[in-house]
Amino acid sequence: MLTEAHVTQTSITFDGLKAPVLLNDADSLLPTIRAVLPSWNFSTHCADPAVVPSAVLTNVGNNIYRCQLRDPAEPARRWDAVNAVCEMIVALAWEQIEANPSWLCLHCAAVEIDGRLVLFPNRRRSGKSTLTAVLAHRGYRVFTDDFLPVQIDSNGYMNGFANGIAMRIRQPLPAEFSETFQEWAIRTTVTANKQYAYLSPKTLAARGETLPIGAIVVLDRTDTYDLAELSPVSEADVLDDLVTQNFARITHSGRILQASYGVARSAQRFRLTYSSAEAAADQLERALVGTQAQLLPVPELHEMPAEVDLGTVDTALLPAFDNSTSFHRVPHFTEVGLGDQHYVADAYGVGIHRMNPGSRVIWTILEEPASLSEICSILSAAFPETSVEQISQDAEATLQQFMECHLIQPVDRNSGMTE
Repeated sequence: MLTEAHVTQTSITFDGLKAPVLLNDADSLLPTIRAVLPSWNFSTHCADPAVVPSAVLTNVGNNIYRCQLRDPAEPARRWDAVNAVCEMIVALAWEQIEANPSWLCLHCAAVEIDGRLVLFPNRRRSGKSTLTAVLAHRGYRVFTDDFLPVQIDSNGYMNGFANGIAMRIRQPLPAEFSETFQEWAIRTTVTANKQYAYLSPKTLAARGETLPIGAIVVLDRTDTYDLAELSPVSEADVLDDLVTQNFARITHSGRILQASYGVARSAQRFRLTYSSAEAAADQLERALVGTQAQLLPVPELHEMPAEVDLGTVDTALLPAFDNSTSFHRVPHFTEVGLGDQHYVADAYGVGIHRMNPGSRVIWTILEEPASLSEICSILSAAFPETSVEQISQDAEATLQQFMECHLIQPVDRNSGMTE
């Protein structure tokens, strides 16, 4: 085993990011890092022990690297070179968002069609990365296959930024893909293992390039659907899909909620049901090339709250629930609503919470401090057909859930201020 004295430490500083990545006897990763991040400029230098790195990658031998991210919630993991760099990219995503506080973020793929971005939200096993690769093979520029920083410009339009990271697809490719695509995927592979291949085609947009968002396509892949079909979908359904399927823990959840709401309100909206990625690409070309509607500005969004130190979030330190006290909303939350759907992101940026009709009523009551008994009195008057016992049980359970989600807190009776 290597002792500390024998370890060669290399610090990588990426342009525009504050925290470096630290390599411990892991300079062998540099060619893979360059291949996967072809348009990321970085420098290497001796490590500064006073600087906290965003990620530490340590060579433990036999092409295995121990990866520790700065986020204390993330345990150290051991990966081969390809997956170690993938782990590092998670840290870079955090750093990139932190370095650009005006950015929002979406977990999606994004491809340029006719000068606008078409987004494919993340859904597990939806095939977004493979469909993105098929479109890249056909010459469309790829901005991302995983996460997209977005920003609203001075004219109110939402724009996406290319992340400059090579596309990652699962290995092996299914045999039903065309021979030309299979050959193209092999030619554009820059690094691979048994699980994944990173592709870096000429159509990969450089880091930082920006384009307006024109459409969002929710992917619904099925093995039993013969033809690819594109159908319209409502704003509310897109918002629900983005929030429930698309959550990516690389940034404050309030920013994800704001971005989801903005895209749902301003972009063209479709659902693509398909089984073959190449047939899906055919359908997208027929429907979107030369037919995109006029860009719409994003509805006014609330100012993003200041982010709270995630290290202060500890459910073990929550005050004991006391149903005799009054409660008030915790400040700096983010909320949006479309139709009957209402979502709130807590101030800590940890989660996005969907309000059902009952919890939304209680949430509205809590605009001002209120006790359980006061809430029950209001609800009993509004819903006389429901028993007082049932209202009391439901209201108390909702208040407890709000506390656990860091949405409310007790009122300090002595000072009149929240604790």
